[in-house]
Amino acid sequence: MSKATDVEFFIIEAIRGIGRSPLMSFVAIGIVTVTLTIFGFFLLGVVNLGNVVSGMAAKLDLTCYVDRDLAPRDAAELQLKLSKMEGVEKVTYYSKDDSWKSFKQDYSGKLELSEVVSDNPLPNTFAVKVRNPEVLPQVAKNISQMSEIDEVRYSGKLLGQVKHFVDVIRLAGFVFVLLLFFATLLIVVNTIRLTVLARETDIYIMKLVGATGSFIRWPFVIEGILIGVAGGILAVVLLRGSYDALAFKIASAFPFLPVVSDAFLLNFIFISVALCGTVLGMIGGYISVSRLIKNA
Repeated sequence: MSKATDVEFFIIEAIRGIGRSPLMSFVAIGIVTVTLTIFGFFLLGVVNLGNVVSGMAAKLDLTCYVDRDLAPRDAAELQLKLSKMEGVEKVTYYSKDDSWKSFKQDYSGKLELSEVVSDNPLPNTFAVKVRNPEVLPQVAKNISQMSEIDEVRYSGKLLGQVKHFVDVIRLAGFVFVLLLFFATLLIVVNTIRLTVLARETDIYIMKLVGATGSFIRWPFVIEGILIGVAGGILAVVLLRGSYDALAFKIASAFPFLPVVSDAFLLNFIFISVALCGTVLGMIGGYISVSRLIKNA
């Protein structure tokens, strides 16, 4: 047979194979759909958590307290010195008078400040923004060693805890999805194996008349691919609709959270999920018939 005829034969036989065990085939498609949907939500969750961490890191800066009696000229020189440090992107100076004025504007309606304090108690400060959040601890250490700096503060501990939480979620999710993939693969293999067992005599005869292992194997591999593709398409449809609705609700309820909406990234995730279904089905089809071909 020509290559075109071979492919047509393989596809027809694969469809017939699904027709021989329709219930098991639909069960396999359903389980592949559920597995890939969970896998897709895991990917989307990890991407969004990473986005939250990146957003927090981008807003993170150092607050450096200096002498309350620091002269404006000395402040300008210190600001220049800080801005030239390695890893520093931007340095903003807030004098004690500017800080006090801003504080009174924020709390004048809530507190009677004249009854609490008579003089400005706030220090002169520098807000230091770093280029990369990873260098924040080292930059803080370098600045704290400067004689002109009284104290350095930053909320890096919170960021570290959030990063650790994301890492734990990634690891736990990866293990869970891996186990789920393995269980789904077994179901796909056993579903196609029913077709293989039903055609055991035919496979043996084909081996006797000289059919190659590849010729015998391809219909079952394509059957697995069809199951995987069907499950992948259904999973993408579910993911697309569910994520759009969920992202809209989260963005409306928590506008400060940076929900991922980049079309390219989302489409990449959806295509990856569909491809995983194809690969899962292909591997399942290959495994299901390999042992019988060897023993035939």
